[in-house]
Amino acid sequence: MIRLTHAAAALALTAAVTAAVIPVSAAIFSDIQGDPNQRGSEKVVVAGVLAGFPDGTFKPGQPISRLAAVASLAKGLDVKGSGTLPNYKDLADVPEDVRPVIAALLNTGAVSQQKAEIKKGDLLYQLATDKAVYGTEDPVDLTMTITNTGKDDVKFTYPTTQQYDFIVKSAATEIARWSLGTTFVQGNLDLILAPGKSFVFNTRWLQKDQDNHLVPAGSYEIIGLSPAKDNMVTVALQFQKGLLSTFPDNTFRPNAQVSRAEFAALVVRALGRQGEATQKTSAPLSVKDAEDVPATLHGYVAVAIDQKILPPSADGTFRPNAPTTRGEAAGALATVMSALNKFNYVKGKLVSVGSEGITVSIETSAVQSYALTPQVAVYRNDKAVAPSDLKPNDQVLMLLTGPRGRAGYIEATGQ
Repeated sequence: MIRLTHAAAALALTAAVTAAVIPVSAAIFSDIQGDPNQRGSEKVVVAGVLAGFPDGTFKPGQPISRLAAVASLAKGLDVKGSGTLPNYKDLADVPEDVRPVIAALLNTGAVSQQKAEIKKGDLLYQLATDKAVYGTEDPVDLTMTITNTGKDDVKFTYPTTQQYDFIVKSAATEIARWSLGTTFVQGNLDLILAPGKSFVFNTRWLQKDQDNHLVPAGSYEIIGLSPAKDNMVTVALQFQKGLLSTFPDNTFRPNAQVSRAEFAALVVRALGRQGEATQKTSAPLSVKDAEDVPATLHGYVAVAIDQKILPPSADGTFRPNAPTTRGEAAGALATVMSALNKFNYVKGKLVSVGSEGITVSIETSAVQSYALTPQVAVYRNDKAVAPSDLKPNDQVLMLLTGPRGRAGYIEATGQ
């Protein structure tokens, strides 16, 4: 139960308790203590993305099925189920309650980054999207900003009254352009951008081509263009639509294991880094078994290693064809969710912690109190500790679980 009070009152009323009645330092599950993916596993479990087993274990070494991997990714990205699945040969093996989510992931879009920028002298050009992950027909709101970071006025001369453009491409083919069909007046247009000021341009892409048809799954480049006469500049980001790959025999294979290379492709697409993976199809891999990586998945593995999504093993191998384990999947999903800001953290300053729970001060100068789960995971300055080891005024991030919002995962930093 959450209680809202004033910080001063909470400090006055909080009683000291002994460490014996506060949960002690321990992993949430009995079999992940010391596992390299322990913290990632704890985060995704508390966030409701993956679940443990009734016997109190997580089974981090157990291979994850394709169905479980896809379902957990959908939860992690907060993808809402919609649409109809293709008529897979093994459709009967796919649970009906999961089918809408799988259908949605087949057309879910993700951007490589929510803001891309380049600097040209004193001018900063930025292209931003309103979010990182998009449903099948979600509009993509785009903003291009040009900021004068210098101390002097900057003059822009345009050959027409057009001051900006937005373009969507698939490979070298132009799919959509904001200015198409728009009339502009010919003749030079001079504009002055003062120091510290910005030009801001907005548009909305409906994930459609110029003929008003929804674009199919694939990789797209979204470009913001400043058409100034003597200083034409473009800034771009990548948009990946469709996170799931399909099999040539028209099957989904829900119960099949997912190789580490296949899982790398899944999470790299979820991060919107399809374009980067394409560029790295021939990039050298810093692992001993690089020759074992399937050619079609080489770029994804390269990105997964570079971004520390699926790191190599301690022996320097990647084991691309080995099954992805639940622990590895949890660690990778936690990395993806962190990169996309999908963890719904409660942030604040620690007021107190005791047998009844934890109390934190939030930005409004009020405090909130939360009960602790019996096996709460607590870290202070990146070290596993007991809740009683937390100090007043520590900065805390918490993940809540269950209908009552109990704190199940806590990260704290302090002196």
